[in-house]
Amino acid sequence: MTKGLKLLVFVLVVSLGIAPAGVIAQQSDDDDTPLSRLWDQVHAQPNDFGVACMPVDDPSGMVLYNETEVFPLASVSKLLVLLEYARRVDDGTLTLSEMVPLDDLNRYDVPATNSGAHDRFLEEYPTDITSISLWAIAAKGMVQYSSNAAADYMLARLQPMDWGSLYDSLGLTNTGYPMYFGVIAMLMGNHETGQVTLADVPSLSVEQAETDFDLYLTDDSWRAAEITYHSARQQVPSDWEAQALILQKYTVTGTPQDWLKIMEAIYGANSPLSDRVKQLARSALRWDNNEYIDGMYAEYGSKLGFYSGGTLTLVAYGQPLYGRPVISATFFRNLPRPIYRQMRQDDSIGELAHWMNFNVCTGLVEAINQSY
Repeated sequence: MTKGLKLLVFVLVVSLGIAPAGVIAQQSDDDDTPLSRLWDQVHAQPNDFGVACMPVDDPSGMVLYNETEVFPLASVSKLLVLLEYARRVDDGTLTLSEMVPLDDLNRYDVPATNSGAHDRFLEEYPTDITSISLWAIAAKGMVQYSSNAAADYMLARLQPMDWGSLYDSLGLTNTGYPMYFGVIAMLMGNHETGQVTLADVPSLSVEQAETDFDLYLTDDSWRAAEITYHSARQQVPSDWEAQALILQKYTVTGTPQDWLKIMEAIYGANSPLSDRVKQLARSALRWDNNEYIDGMYAEYGSKLGFYSGGTLTLVAYGQPLYGRPVISATFFRNLPRPIYRQMRQDDSIGELAHWMNFNVCTGLVEAINQSY
């Protein structure tokens, strides 16, 4: 390593509040960093945090906390849709190059429910395009930009779906099947029901939300009324506690332990997935052409999930330039609204993934215990 590169890596590591491989990063009590604020929240809500971390080359170094607790997955569940699509490509029933009319994709977009992710995805392309490849929808739209419309289109494209075969191969025991994000939006409220309150939650029905989402896709007048409702709803604060309960009670959940298995299947040597499926998944998850990441990693891949109501999730893989590969799964739920917003702004959950990568999971138990 040249002196210049050593300095670059050191500066980047220090800016993240993490230590080089094998060294435990110490933080003083008066530190005010994204990572120290994350540990403060672990202290405040120890039952609403779960993590699993493992050096890929040494499973005995695995660290688990609340690993069998089920957490709302939010957009992390899109990785399961990607894996099934990759398996279909591998067996020849779907292709990477199939072109999808843009109008068909956009039909699944529910305005003001995805933090503008779908619009940012489409801004990658000329305004006059009329179709887009299935691979671009899955990898760039669904995984990298986290477009809910892309995820829902892909989920529909995979029907009929037998999730059991994928779950059995991965050894998943406590993860639900992916659901349409449009259904989640309908659970949170629509133009017929209005905004859901905490008192409404016990009477909600996923089946009714599925019916409503189907109306959104197929009934132009219902769709127009719903678009108007969501446009106006941007100005009205949501019932945060109601949304948190909906996410835990009605949406797809999973455990840190299960999601470590998924990451191990993608990045580990002894995998139930074919080499091509692994390659496609790693390609979709990989951060490319990012100066910040490229200065630290030979390869870094991740999938972030978040949803109003206080869910924040991340699965990550990191192969530091001069370190060992690490996989991790981190889950938060029921975060208070201001804390959720601050943690998203700080990317504190991403900072924790980097810390785990450069410390090869060492010191994680001590860091959690020090939060109490």
